[in-house]
Amino acid sequence: MRNRRRLLSYSIVLFVLAQLTWFALLGLFVYRFLISRNMANQMGQVSIQVDSTVTSLFILVGGCILYVSVSVAMAIIFKNLSSQLRLTGMYDTFIANVTHELKSPLASINLYLETLKMRDVSKERLHEFVDLMLKDANRLNNHINSILKISALEQKKEIFEFHVHRANAVISNAVDEIRTQYQLSSETLQFNGRAPHKCVLDKNALYVVFANLVDNALKYTVDQPQIIVDLSSTAKHIVIRISDNGIGIAPKDQKKMFKKFHRIENKNVPNVKGTGLGLYWVREIIKLHAGSIRVHSDGIGYGTTFTIKLPIYQIFKTRYLNNMLKWTNRKKRQQDKIYDNPTLHSN
Repeated sequence: MRNRRRLLSYSIVLFVLAQLTWFALLGLFVYRFLISRNMANQMGQVSIQVDSTVTSLFILVGGCILYVSVSVAMAIIFKNLSSQLRLTGMYDTFIANVTHELKSPLASINLYLETLKMRDVSKERLHEFVDLMLKDANRLNNHINSILKISALEQKKEIFEFHVHRANAVISNAVDEIRTQYQLSSETLQFNGRAPHKCVLDKNALYVVFANLVDNALKYTVDQPQIIVDLSSTAKHIVIRISDNGIGIAPKDQKKMFKKFHRIENKNVPNVKGTGLGLYWVREIIKLHAGSIRVHSDGIGYGTTFTIKLPIYQIFKTRYLNNMLKWTNRKKRQQDKIYDNPTLHSN
C-alpha cells in the first residue's frame, strides 16, 4: 500500500513538472515570436517581416497544437495510471477479504475435526459438531461459487434460464424463501403491493438478487431489522423497492456501491467482512434482465432503499426479451441433444 501511494505521488509530481516544462517552453516561444516581430518592425524590413511573421505564426500554431496534444496524452496516461493503481488496491483488498472469508470456515472445520480426533464426545455433541461443520462447509462453498459465478458472468458463460412469469408469484415466492433461509418473521421482512404483469426472468437469478440485498440489510442494521419489499408497476416497468432501517449510506458512497470490489470505509460503518462483489453481481444480473437498479439513502442513520425496474413483457423491450427466451430455448435444445445422445454425453 505504501509503495502504491509513493508511486502515485511520484506520478503526480512528474505530471505537474512536465506540464510546467511545456508551459515554460511555450512561453519562451511566444516571447521569441514577439521579440522577432518588434525587431522586424523597427528595422522596416516589410517583406522580411511578412515572411518572418507568417513563418513564426505557423511555428507558433504548430507548437500550441503540439503542446495541447502532449498535455492531453499525458493527462490520459495519468488518468489510466491512477485508475490502475486504484483497481490494484481494490483487488488487493478483495484478495485479503476473500482469504479471510475462506480461511475462517476452514479453520472452524479443522478445529471441530481435531476436537473429535483428540476427545471422546457424546452422541448429542457429535451431532452438534457435524451440523456446525456442515454449516461452515456450506458457507465455504457459497463463497467459492459466488467467485466462480462472477467470473462466468463476466465471460458471458453464466447459463440463465429465462421464462415468462407473473411478477407477483415469482417475487412473493422469493421473499418467502428468503424468510425461511434467514429465519425471519413476516414483520422483519415484509412484502407489500402487487404487479399482475408478465415478465421475463430467471427465478434463481432473481432470488440471488433478493438474497444479496436482504443479506446486506441484515449486516448493516444495528437495531432490530425491518426490511420492506414493495411491489408496484408503471406503464412499462415492474418496480421493486427494498427498504431497510439500517445505518444508511453517505451520499459520496452511493455512486460507487455497484462497483466491483468496492467496500465502504467509514468509522461509523460496522466492520462487515465480504468480497465486495455482492452488489456488483446484483447489478450485472439486473442488467442482463434488461432492467436497472439504483440506490438511495438520505445519509448515515437513515436507512437505504434499492429500486429495481424490470420491463413488462410484450410492452417494453420486447425484442430483447424475446431474444432472451430464444437463447434459453436454444441452450435447452443443445443440452437435451447431449443427454439424448449417449456418445456425446460420454465425451
